[in-house]
Amino acid sequence: MVRTARFSEKDFVDAATALVAEGGPAAATMQAIARRVGAPTGSIYHRFESRAAVIGMAWNTAYASFVGVLAPLLREGRPREAALAILPWSRENGHRARFLLLNEPVTLFEDSPPPAPLREALETLEDELDGAFRACVVACGDGTVRDEELARARFLIFDAPIAILRPHLSRGAALPSFAERMIAELHAGMPVAVTQDAGSRPSRGAAALSPLIRDR
Repeated sequence: MVRTARFSEKDFVDAATALVAEGGPAAATMQAIARRVGAPTGSIYHRFESRAAVIGMAWNTAYASFVGVLAPLLREGRPREAALAILPWSRENGHRARFLLLNEPVTLFEDSPPPAPLREALETLEDELDGAFRACVVACGDGTVRDEELARARFLIFDAPIAILRPHLSRGAALPSFAERMIAELHAGMPVAVTQDAGSRPSRGAAALSPLIRDR
């Protein structure tokens, strides 16, 4: 008779996400993750080779959820809707939102990087979001991606909404009712597309922007 595993990878990933969300990266030790699940510490090592592995999977899980909501809207050329979508996603994914939007990979993985397969999976997710982001900028403009448009779009879609949410996320408080209005007003007052002039040159190359992680 085959025994069903009592604890799953998801149990440990969810526990790590909650611990980082509630207490910061230092709170998510292997012992604390196992204790949160109610499992012996050895059980977590049967599924993950290191703390970096479980935190890396937690990051990728949260990031994939975020990308899954925003990327389709960006590819449809709907920057305002994509920015606004961060709000319900954050409300519905409390621990994931705090884990993802309040932390930086450099802090999470300062001791050691996650295993190569997890790094590759993250790069795939980053490329997906970057591609959708760039497609949105193209759709909202004249077909030429300029540095100013990239900066505007990054601010309107990612930087401003996340900046509005962070104080409330950091306190574990309910997200403010005025957030939707502020984001809508920003998009109404500062469109993504700009008119090209002598000082506005096309962005060189097609390197991934990683707007959520690298430019926060």
